[in-house]
Amino acid sequence: MRLLRAVALGLLLLAAGFVAFERLLLTGMGPADQTRLYDYVYASGKSESSGFVTSNASADGLLCFGSSEFYISKDLVSMCPQAVFGEASRGVDMTYVGEAYDQSLWQAIAAGAYAQKTGSKKVVIMVSPQWFFKGNGDQSKFSSKFSYSLYQEFCNNPNISDETRAYVRRRVTALGVDSSKVAAANGDSLADRVNALAYYQADQLQLRSKLSNVISLAPRKSAARTDGTAAGEPDWQALLSQADAEGSSRATNNDYGVYDAFWAKNSKFLPELNQNFHEADDEYADLACFLKVCRECGLEPLVCILPVHGSWYDRANVSQQERQLYYQRVRDICNDNGSAYADFSSCEYEKYFLCDTVHPGWRGWVWIERAVYDFARGRKSGFLGGAEGLAGSQDGTSRKER
Repeated sequence: MRLLRAVALGLLLLAAGFVAFERLLLTGMGPADQTRLYDYVYASGKSESSGFVTSNASADGLLCFGSSEFYISKDLVSMCPQAVFGEASRGVDMTYVGEAYDQSLWQAIAAGAYAQKTGSKKVVIMVSPQWFFKGNGDQSKFSSKFSYSLYQEFCNNPNISDETRAYVRRRVTALGVDSSKVAAANGDSLADRVNALAYYQADQLQLRSKLSNVISLAPRKSAARTDGTAAGEPDWQALLSQADAEGSSRATNNDYGVYDAFWAKNSKFLPELNQNFHEADDEYADLACFLKVCRECGLEPLVCILPVHGSWYDRANVSQQERQLYYQRVRDICNDNGSAYADFSSCEYEKYFLCDTVHPGWRGWVWIERAVYDFARGRKSGFLGGAEGLAGSQDGTSRKER
């Protein structure tokens, strides 16, 4: 009897210690230090923490689903979203959700998880050409990028149809996610529902352990942002002029308009060699799933169709026919789902649109920000097409605008 009492007391003390650790030492998922700006932080654990992101998003923030383009900071591109939107009260912010190697299926799950927590129903997805390389891009990395928390929250969203749930379940299973976790999130049995609680709480604790780093990386709000005085629409032409000057100063050792350090390290690295865009049916289907999730959950998406680096892909022997296939298939998926898109395919050869061979750069971010700003304001713009009422000149800006 004494032994049983001792064991019971030990368990109680252990539980009390765990609760104290959780409540006192781990950052919560709710509001954090409001002198900081969290929308533009790119860090491990942030995007999977939907409660933290939505609790600390700017009032004018649009959820922006994407991948490694979000790591581009103002140290490299001073007209990136953090600087253009984040340092002034423009009435529009881009709240980053996603990291490197997060492709369409990850984004579909995240959209379903975030949909019931976000205030703004307008969202953006940054679609990268590399997702649609032969073999479906880097889908082999999905199981290592899988977030149990987001998948559980996706499964708990009552607005998502059985058909969509079944599709996502098939895909996550095919891509190697632990079957016990899939069963738990879907509540297949009583035991699975018990397991779901354990998996979710364990994952949430792990995510909370990373939030102190997320907070430390968040920049302090600028004086203009703290003051809250409306700054109005950015001066896009001034930003484009600044982009040309900055791009020219950062890309001095090559003819491709990419920054010097990238060229010095990667000039002989050509992963795009002989690539194609017609052997990625699963990825195109996953993108359609993302748009379907948005539609079922009442989200209004803008699909940003990022271009390839034209001269670099010429060097890599990727034909215009292959490149145009990617653009057209994405446009068709958007049109089939009644979704708006910002089509930057006309910018393949626009110097400084990209800062390397993959990521938006000096001019690219300005054009993207303008498209997002116009989308948020519900007005036409040169790059916008697709959804009724938003179609501009779908082949990009006019020569005069450029």
